[in-house]
Amino acid sequence: MAFGKKVLRTPRTQNEAKTRMLSASSPFAVREAYNGIRAKLLFTGRGEKCPVFAVTSAMMHDGKTTNAVNLAISIASTAKRVLLIDGDMRKPTVHRYFGVENKNGLSEILAGLTNEVKIRKTETENLHVLTSGQIPPNPAELFASPQMDNLLDYVKQYFDYVIIDTPPVNVVSDAVILAEKITGYVFVAQSGKNHFYELSYALDTIQQMNGNVVGFVLNDVNGKSSTHYGNYRSSRYAYYGKSYYRSGYSHGYYSNYYYSSSGTDSKAGTPAKKNTEQKTEQKEDTSAKE
Repeated sequence: MAFGKKVLRTPRTQNEAKTRMLSASSPFAVREAYNGIRAKLLFTGRGEKCPVFAVTSAMMHDGKTTNAVNLAISIASTAKRVLLIDGDMRKPTVHRYFGVENKNGLSEILAGLTNEVKIRKTETENLHVLTSGQIPPNPAELFASPQMDNLLDYVKQYFDYVIIDTPPVNVVSDAVILAEKITGYVFVAQSGKNHFYELSYALDTIQQMNGNVVGFVLNDVNGKSSTHYGNYRSSRYAYYGKSYYRSGYSHGYYSNYYYSSSGTDSKAGTPAKKNTEQKTEQKEDTSAKE
């Protein structure tokens, strides 16, 4: 529920998505905000060789995907190899930010419908992307599958950090299923939009699954949204308390579940997966460039 603020609409095109991406030309306050968040995340890895952070929110249109993309870009700028996974298999958008096709992605891998782990390079040095793939009928079950554990074990061998964009906690259960598979959650909220009980309920849900919330990104602190970065210029890192409430939400599924096994990209090795050898090839996807 909102307090009269305009929600952050999901970008519909690559050009629209690119206006929200962190770059050298981004406002100073935006870059510093992500630098601060990055610094905190770098010290919350619990000694893991490759920490895995899921970025989520309580409700839709809070800016979680843009923040996941920009956190990945910020961490990659420190010469760390970063993999950004689009784990929002219901409403995927990460591929739009980088201008890559959404084939042979996460859903196909987890469903066992492809042997390729199609990891793409991006124009940002050290940043790679695994798109969501085609929209499946059972995203929560795919997250809970042993294939998800196998995939994370596999990519940890080749990256320093893994960032997963996940659906909102109060909308579907996908994000909380990852609780014991990841290092922690980065929770995104929009100032003046989210009710406290929405945030509190989402936090309780994560904690009930033994999830670790490492912190918050609070968007639009000053309420300025006149520019593309208005909702991110004053992002900061904070913690919330807890209570509980669940807000109803109706979300749509797509009945078509079509998979394509074509395409090549990055070669990194062979993951341990029962009865299946996942092959990868790693080369720059030229479609990511304009």
